[in-house]
Amino acid sequence: MVVTEKDLQTIFKAPLFAGVRKNQALRIFDLCNCEIKSFEKNEVILASDTREKKAGILLDGRARVTTADAERGKILRELSAKDVFGIASLFSDAPYVTNITSLTPTRVLLLPELAVRYFLENDRAFLYNYLGFLSGRIRYLNTKIRFFTAGSAERRLALYLLSFGKSDVKIDLSLSALADLLDLGRASLYRAFDALEKAGYIKKEGKRISILRADDMRKKYQHK
Repeated sequence: MVVTEKDLQTIFKAPLFAGVRKNQALRIFDLCNCEIKSFEKNEVILASDTREKKAGILLDGRARVTTADAERGKILRELSAKDVFGIASLFSDAPYVTNITSLTPTRVLLLPELAVRYFLENDRAFLYNYLGFLSGRIRYLNTKIRFFTAGSAERRLALYLLSFGKSDVKIDLSLSALADLLDLGRASLYRAFDALEKAGYIKKEGKRISILRADDMRKKYQHK
């Protein structure tokens, strides 16, 4: 596997590889036949029916994670450089529960299950990173459940914005994708933004959202 210096910088900034020994990682990449693959825009990177289990790290480009719904896959999140995917299903006999599709020309480091096993058994930093990553995915999924069961469009949007945990939020999704993420129509999403702005909770400037009264918004929407 040919790895450029830029690729290495991206890999070792990814959540799984923080603090991992670089020389050992390169040996495992070679030993376990890891590969870097390129994908064109709108090409499937990983599908729910993929037989060989692999995890991946985006090196360049952007990709979208959707539910494995044959009729209408629901957007779960979008990925960019350094983001990791495929970890949660790696050691399970069950099929992947998501599809991952490139939004732009994309390059990906693919790690077979064997490679991840080697890292878990031989590098404590990777082991802790792996456990931390899985914990983060559980928190994320719990948050997603709250979005889908939150009731009104206004409350779904408020909980989504609060989930970032900061006062300045940049939404990388298109409004159509955000509406799909929150299981809303676009008109309902627009009305929700208007309602939160009129109440003085947020200020929206394009894709940048300033949360002006986070505590008040949390009291109103988080504990309903």
